[in-house]
Amino acid sequence: MLRKLVDYLECNLKIALLAFISAAAVALLSVRIALESWHFIFLVWNLFLAWVPLLFIKWVWEKERQKPAPFGLLMIYLLVWLLFFPNAPYIITDLKHLRGVPENMIWYDALMIFTFSLAGFLTGLYSIRIVHRIIAYRWNDRLAWLAIMGSMVLSGFGIFLGRYGRWNSWDIVTQPGALAKGIYHSMRDPLAIKHTITFSFVLMLLYFAFHIFAELKQHERTHRYS
Repeated sequence: MLRKLVDYLECNLKIALLAFISAAAVALLSVRIALESWHFIFLVWNLFLAWVPLLFIKWVWEKERQKPAPFGLLMIYLLVWLLFFPNAPYIITDLKHLRGVPENMIWYDALMIFTFSLAGFLTGLYSIRIVHRIIAYRWNDRLAWLAIMGSMVLSGFGIFLGRYGRWNSWDIVTQPGALAKGIYHSMRDPLAIKHTITFSFVLMLLYFAFHIFAELKQHERTHRYS
């Protein structure tokens, strides 16, 4: 089992890098627990949820390259990804917990939560890039960008629902009626609109930079060995 994991990480260096950053975040939390308390243990769960959409869409992409899925099934795959994706950038909102941190731990906790947030953001950006690849591969790049922009707006709204409404991704199955009411009321909330616009703009900006950097690196690699 361990050998298979090592082989997988060797073949997927981006996943390995994200796993390293995530492990570093968990290591910082372990030290924090030893020094102070278990107060921030919830960060591990939040980081796990950030990994779910990445691992899922990575699996979809590998299947897609082997044999394209039927249109309806692919739409279900992308919808499942979208439901869980807001969990990745959501971790940045955990910075709010710094307000109750003891003075002697403020910088350590700030760096620790930042590391968790970085891991969450990067896993999210990588999963978006895979979605971009899937849509561009199946249809075209223009449609891929439109889908990504729409996903960013919905994700910004999803982050608001998670932080202020305390809704979870699985509530669409366990509490669909209550969630629908929560969404309806949130859509009329000026704070929700501002929050959605801000988060979606930042997510789009970060993904655009992430995408351009990845494309330039790929171009450099192709040019170097051409």
